[in-house]
Amino acid sequence: MSIDSSGADSAPGPDVRPRAYASTPKALQALAEAVAQAQQGRPLQPVTVIAPSHASALDLAHYLGRILNDGRGSAAVRTTTLDDLAEELVAADCQLSGRAPLPAMVREGAVTAVLADTPGLFAEVADQPATARAIATTSASLEAACPEDVTGLSPLVHEVARVHQAAARILGSSWYTKHDLYSAATAALQMPRIRKLLGPVIGFQLADGQDPSAAAFRAALGQHARTAYLTAASSPALGEQVLSASDADDEARAVVRLVINKLATGTPGHRIGIFYSAADPYRSLLAQRLDQAGITFVGPSAHGLADTALARGLVNLLSLDPADPDVRVILDVMAQGVLYWSQENLPSSAVCERLHASPPAEQEDADEGQEPTEAEQKRQQDYAQFTGFIAVLGKRLAEVFAARTWTEAAGTLGGFITEFLAPRTATERPELATARKTLHDVIHDLELLHGIAPAPTAAAIRSAVARGIEARRFWAGSSGTGVILGSYDDGVGRDLDVVFVTGAADGLAPARIRENPLLPDSAGHLLAVKLPTVHERAAARKEQFQRLLATGVERTILFPRGNLRAGGTLQPSRWLAGTKVTALPSFAHDLTHGSPTSVAATGQEWRVRRLLSSGHLAADPVLDTVLEVRADRRNGTFSRFNGNLAGVSGPIIDPRKPISPTNLEDWVVSPLAYFLRRVLKAELFEDVTLEVQISRLQRGNLMHRILEDYVRGLTDGSQTASSERLLEIAENAFEATTNPAWLRHTWDRDKSRIRTDLQRVHDMDQQARDAGWQHVAVEAEFGAEAGEPPVELDLPNGSTVRFRGKVDRVDRHSSGEVLVIDYKTGKADKYKKLTRENPTAGGTRFQLPVYGVFARRLATEPGAEVRAEYRFITAAGKYERVGYEVGPDVEARLREDAGLVVAALQTGIFPPRPESDHYINHTTLMGAAGMRHTWERLKDSPALSEYSRFFEEDK
Repeated sequence: MSIDSSGADSAPGPDVRPRAYASTPKALQALAEAVAQAQQGRPLQPVTVIAPSHASALDLAHYLGRILNDGRGSAAVRTTTLDDLAEELVAADCQLSGRAPLPAMVREGAVTAVLADTPGLFAEVADQPATARAIATTSASLEAACPEDVTGLSPLVHEVARVHQAAARILGSSWYTKHDLYSAATAALQMPRIRKLLGPVIGFQLADGQDPSAAAFRAALGQHARTAYLTAASSPALGEQVLSASDADDEARAVVRLVINKLATGTPGHRIGIFYSAADPYRSLLAQRLDQAGITFVGPSAHGLADTALARGLVNLLSLDPADPDVRVILDVMAQGVLYWSQENLPSSAVCERLHASPPAEQEDADEGQEPTEAEQKRQQDYAQFTGFIAVLGKRLAEVFAARTWTEAAGTLGGFITEFLAPRTATERPELATARKTLHDVIHDLELLHGIAPAPTAAAIRSAVARGIEARRFWAGSSGTGVILGSYDDGVGRDLDVVFVTGAADGLAPARIRENPLLPDSAGHLLAVKLPTVHERAAARKEQFQRLLATGVERTILFPRGNLRAGGTLQPSRWLAGTKVTALPSFAHDLTHGSPTSVAATGQEWRVRRLLSSGHLAADPVLDTVLEVRADRRNGTFSRFNGNLAGVSGPIIDPRKPISPTNLEDWVVSPLAYFLRRVLKAELFEDVTLEVQISRLQRGNLMHRILEDYVRGLTDGSQTASSERLLEIAENAFEATTNPAWLRHTWDRDKSRIRTDLQRVHDMDQQARDAGWQHVAVEAEFGAEAGEPPVELDLPNGSTVRFRGKVDRVDRHSSGEVLVIDYKTGKADKYKKLTRENPTAGGTRFQLPVYGVFARRLATEPGAEVRAEYRFITAAGKYERVGYEVGPDVEARLREDAGLVVAALQTGIFPPRPESDHYINHTTLMGAAGMRHTWERLKDSPALSEYSRFFEEDK
């Protein structure tokens, strides 16, 4: 191949057809020969080499440096891309001075402004961000092709062209597009000075122009400069290695094993390339697998800005309604560890979750004259701080959405990030600092919309920020430091030895190419410049694939047989027709045998293989512990992995701190759930805002509160017994309790039922009052820091248990008899076992005997009889009463049964007895079937025999 290296202004050669080669290595040799010939006798003769990508340009520079002049390289050869060359020529000619490249976001903002002012045919969808996005994308294609006279276009294309032209007028002369760039570069080629600066031009592995502006610039290069084109393409050879894996993940694992094998045989990492057809899922999968294998790579990272907790947190906060922020969203951001209020130190996310699920009682609801405990004061302070924070957050968010200009929006949003997503320390992890800087860049870019896009709205700000975040991706490694990772386009024109082509399945390669509905191929003949059709674009993708197959000395092609996210099977790419496909075995086989090589891709694979072959791993305490856990649960051994914490040093519960009777009952229901909930504080929160009707728990609390307010008025003399007054209190409680999410007809039905139940309770109580009973206490509390002391019982093992509690109601008869009442709103069936002979129902119910012992203090006469009972106050419970007299025999039984449970708590006995799986609890979250299976093997353990009667199944 000959290239004229005479005077800079020599007439261009008439033949600029590309020279084709069978492989990229051969094309590289031809390139070196062409450059050497162009500089023969003139070592400072400029030569311009145009590469298909920046990475390819860098490879070509390195290659020519190794080859030219016996490895001494050449100072006059420059490798660049077509875009960069156009930028350089325009800068030298100063044609676009004072103008900046047009970002896609700014073009979209101009289109949005046109749609807001004159939507035309798009009136019904003009306010949708997707509309402006689609038209802006089409507008970029119309830069070179839009005719001056649009009257002959179809109505839809006419409207798109109208919006395009109007948006261009809004943008004015401050920006330049790709079409402007290439047009200016083409004009610059008219100047001899510019042509001399270029010298001979060699295009290497350039694809046929899909952009008409770029094609025109290339044509001008062929006309005004001495230009030659070198290309290489290859179809899959009959002996080409084509492998199929079960899915993309297995495919990525197989590639990593093959890479490890090549590295082991001495191939340098920077001479190996992995290229994928689709960014989703290959970009993340390949990056993750290379990371796990400890292989340094150069290419897109597995994660982008959108994957960081910082960016997710901002997007979630921007989704809030400033007037009524969804606390669940705020708690979710807090749990991710990025929400940090620069003004004050907030309580932990766990504390805030508990406060949201169970707010502290208002101070005015507390008993008059009774000071709250220190713990209650702290909860109230934390709650006030948290609710104050939510109010400030909503206020700042409202300020962001109220911005009148995009510059103001960027400023207020930057302040919002500084206030609520600030760094926790002066120095933070590098990856977090990078994410923060990138996020601020996204916010700063919003200023570009000033004076172009319509005034910002909440929806526009959310959309712009979300798109900016989604577009930012991170990069791993630097050139020459590791295995190359990229898309098919990134692999063309690369100087590599080993190439892996992944994702070569139909639907991925080729991917389906769709016609632009806003600019269909049928309108092509009406445009000023012909745009490529669907078929032409498909042919160009095939040619690009063939150029990729020419890369490297050794190639391996892989494709998945199945889809990770959908059913069905995938077929090898139609571009691989005639090749022999080798199917890789299953994932399990790959894991144990390292298919397609014997190499273990990661440390985890090596450990699994070693374990399967030898049965153990030396010096792996984590695995040893896992095997011990599995063995203990399989064999029914009551060990520390199954709730036996007898060997834990120090008390698990504080014997000096009073506990409630229900505390003991919770242990009997499920000792493991007790440990999780009461010891580890792993609470479950009911999301009441998602309910469509009042829950049973809320209904019970509501009735308790109504009766409490009513009976308190009777005991302090502020009101007289009256069903009208009771129902009046109920109506006020209904109004305060109403949730807007509840269905109105179900709430009306529930209120009617509650009114009926309250009327029945009032009538029953009135009969009791007529029979000589009077109310003496309501919500009588004992065992708190202030008020009545706890109920203390000496246990058989010599220890003492202290009980606290709050009794719904205490009545006293004129004869001196005392009656303790605890309201229940459910059914009475599970309480029927409670009798004086069995006062704790086999050690499962402790409320009544403890309340009865406490009520003795309220007797006016020594030896007065005390009765404790559950009062069922709904039709579901048939308004029944279950209880008994609390005498010395009951107290003795209470000491015995409570003593066993307290001893278990003190010893650390927390076996995994499952709770009911009919409602959400720790059992259902951990897996009810698995817990039942473990319990069946464990419940007959001799270590639990002393407590077996507590765990008898209800018949």
